[in-house]
Amino acid sequence: MKAILVFVLSVSCLFNLFGQKKMTPEKLISDFDYLIEELRLQHQGLYEYLPEHEVNKEIDSIRKTLNVPKTKLEFYRTLRYTLGLTNEAHTSINLPKLTMIKIGLSKSFLPLAVKFCDKALIITQNYGKNIVGLNKGSKLISVNGEKISDIVTKLFPLIPTDGFNETSRYEWTGGVNFSLLYRLIYGKKKKFKLEIQEFGSKETQTINISPIIYTKFKGKNAKFKSADFDYNDFAFQQINDSVAYLCVPSFSTGEIAYEAFYKSSFKKIDSLNIKHLIIDVQANDGGTEGNENLLFSYLTDSVIQKYKRVTMLPKPYSKNKHDKEYQADKWKLKNSIAERGTFTLFSNYYSSLGYHKPNQDYVFKGNVYVLISGTTFSGGAEFASLVKMSDRGIFIGEEAGGAYEGNVSGYSESIKLPNSKIQISIPTVHFQVNVNPKVKGSGVIPDYEIPQTWEAYLKRNNRKKDFAIELITNTANKGFR
Repeated sequence: MKAILVFVLSVSCLFNLFGQKKMTPEKLISDFDYLIEELRLQHQGLYEYLPEHEVNKEIDSIRKTLNVPKTKLEFYRTLRYTLGLTNEAHTSINLPKLTMIKIGLSKSFLPLAVKFCDKALIITQNYGKNIVGLNKGSKLISVNGEKISDIVTKLFPLIPTDGFNETSRYEWTGGVNFSLLYRLIYGKKKKFKLEIQEFGSKETQTINISPIIYTKFKGKNAKFKSADFDYNDFAFQQINDSVAYLCVPSFSTGEIAYEAFYKSSFKKIDSLNIKHLIIDVQANDGGTEGNENLLFSYLTDSVIQKYKRVTMLPKPYSKNKHDKEYQADKWKLKNSIAERGTFTLFSNYYSSLGYHKPNQDYVFKGNVYVLISGTTFSGGAEFASLVKMSDRGIFIGEEAGGAYEGNVSGYSESIKLPNSKIQISIPTVHFQVNVNPKVKGSGVIPDYEIPQTWEAYLKRNNRKKDFAIELITNTANKGFR
């Protein structure tokens, strides 16, 4: 099966108001109950991290808030909180196109793109008017008199995450998502009063800025030159006689010819007699299943059992059991659960991608250093899990955004709520990685915690990479190999 592991924090899903027309409690509750029923029938994450009675108590509590009329936007916000109960970030939700367009044309969006650097919110782009004092790299202290830390506590519950992960929420609040989430929580604003600070200065200044419509978030309206970082590009680089750097920022089909890229890179690593390999997946939010397995196969001769089980609930299985890809993966219904063929459990499984086992001469036997962050998600996180479970490398950076023990992703089923017409995409395949963490719900934890700092962003430095090179150098100087 060519299972697509999709990052689903949909930007477009935040647009809608549909005037101020309100839905009746009866219609709200009808839609809510329909969603909960479908989650129970198709999503295996609903009771994965919290006891069933606790989750059901939260569901009942949310349901009671629907006893008064709500606009579609208000209901949409309620449903985003509800989906957070799945503790699974592959679930997506979208409002009807017409309603998304209407709010998108409303002049109500903060015209900035941002990025969290070690919990400091840095301005990365301005899509509005040029304003004296508003610069790329400025730190955003507050918006309309409210501190960023307080704003974040209101935005984060709207972002589903794997388990109880927080690093992914900081990453996914970046870009223009901050503006869209802010609009969803705080409503339409005529002006934004920003408190900002320049790097190296203890002083802050206040700037007033006007909102824009969503369609202004385009490259042609960008006021600042974009900042490029090496962790966003596929690359092999020889650092010195014994150290090499391999960046794999995605596992998505069409990004690159993965088999050829891996083969070429590891052939060079072998010919150069590299002893220390830095693998950068800090920007890797997943992609096509199999690409992470093939990369891991270049790091060990051992055949690792990647998954304990790969399962699906009866409803989505019954609907799709005659599909050719389902049949190719040998899905079978066993004891009220569908399981995928056992051939999918091992690290040398390459899906239907047509890959070949790596040449044994090119399998790297030296020291491995893996760079991770909150963006390391889905297939990127599964690669980190493979390295962690086999004790094959040292991790540098921040907690991975995807759960160490796996995720619910792969195929998905789309449902439309009958009254609001809100659409939800429910992932259906539970990939259970063959690990037993002491505490479930976190990503791979780095051996060395190295966040990207404000200063590193301004200097366009890959701080995790710099630290890895320094660590290798210092270790070598002490006489260790």
